Amino acid sequence: MNTVEEFVESLVAATVNKEVKWSEGTPQLRSVLEEVYGNSDTLYMFFDEEAGTHVVVATYQYYEGEVEADEFIKDGISILLVDADDFEIVNEVTDEDVEDPSIFTNLIEAIESAK
Repeated sequence: MNTVEEFVESLVAATVNKEVKWSEGTPQLRSVLEEVYGNSDTLYMFFDEEAGTHVVVATYQYYEGEVEADEFIKDGISILLVDADDFEIVNEVTDEDVEDPSIFTNLIEAIESAK
């Protein structure tokens, strides 16, 4: 297991144990993501006081490769750390950074069932 998988699994555990409280993303965060990806679908966040960042989980669609055609549209999930002061993306991990991308889906499911 790599550190990204450990990080995602720790977020799932913290969510299930109600150690973090997720909320819908703010319009400001949504606009940051739309600048990066051009769109965003699901958007959840919580504020990490120790790090001074928003932890954001976002789903979106993107084109795989250079060709912008429907058959190349893929669904993506990212976890982003966004600076609380200037809303710059500090770090990002995606479902492509892990061997088993279903842990990202597990996180979304944990967030939705915790609501």
